[in-house]
Amino acid sequence: MLTNTTCSNEVNYCNDFFFKYALGSEDEDSTYIRNTIIERVTGIHPKESIVLNPNLDPTLLAQKQSILDIHVKDEQGHEYDFEMQTTFLQASEWKRFEYYGANMLSKQLVEGENYRQLQPIYQIIFVNACPQNEKRLINRYIMRDPYGEAESKEPLLHRIYIQLPMIDEIAKEKGMEAMNDFEQVCYLFKNNANHAILKTKERLVRKLMEKHEKFKDDEGLWSLAMSRQMAEWREKNNLLDSYDEGKKKGLEEGTKLGLEEGNRLGTLNLLATLIKQKFAIDAKEWLSTLSLSQLYELSNQLLTCNTWEELQQAMKQ
Repeated sequence: MLTNTTCSNEVNYCNDFFFKYALGSEDEDSTYIRNTIIERVTGIHPKESIVLNPNLDPTLLAQKQSILDIHVKDEQGHEYDFEMQTTFLQASEWKRFEYYGANMLSKQLVEGENYRQLQPIYQIIFVNACPQNEKRLINRYIMRDPYGEAESKEPLLHRIYIQLPMIDEIAKEKGMEAMNDFEQVCYLFKNNANHAILKTKERLVRKLMEKHEKFKDDEGLWSLAMSRQMAEWREKNNLLDSYDEGKKKGLEEGTKLGLEEGNRLGTLNLLATLIKQKFAIDAKEWLSTLSLSQLYELSNQLLTCNTWEELQQAMKQ
């Protein structure tokens, strides 16, 4: 998920591949990060948390959005299933969230088993928008009637949105030092590791930043994360900017050409960095022969091609 209008040469903290890398391992730091976030958001105190889909194989990750499925047992022995993710929000995502929640619930039982065995499902979703214009950092949803009464005292489906745009208002109002550890993590997801947060002493935030440094050493995942990030940046800018840019009154043809060329050069430079990182090849000269549409196609092929030769062959087809 991207929250900025420019495409960075660094992997964003809210990148879904980094999110799974940072929270999805079974090492002490990952366990601490995910358990603390679960506790801050839901009030549940995990005694155990097991990631059900820990695979970080780049070939598999490239095929779809990275989501964490987690089984949690609290200090009283109660069990819960969690889904955690970050996402670049589009209109179609709302239906996907509902489908995932219902699907997780349906998978808990096989035919003939007692419904009393069903465990609550919690979806924790970090988003770059405020659904329904609700101006809160944490927005919780359960089934309610038209009068606001909960359908059940023990609801099975809990969908929780962490609305990242709100964190800038909180930071402005409270100041960084007065923000708690979870608020600072949200600031990190929204704004990355800028100077305002580098001096933090919060353990949760420090551990997340340490994970980000280690992520840079995994060339396969880093390259994949950058490719996904660029694709989302391109899609976001198409959604937010393309229509308005084309309709601006008085926009001269030369200005449009300049914008296109600037976009092409930025895309070219980022692809050159990714190719050098993944294949140890200086491809700038070759990339300069490609059109903007070809560069966009190349960014998609880069996700699935495992060798430089395979990438070149794919572009010839």
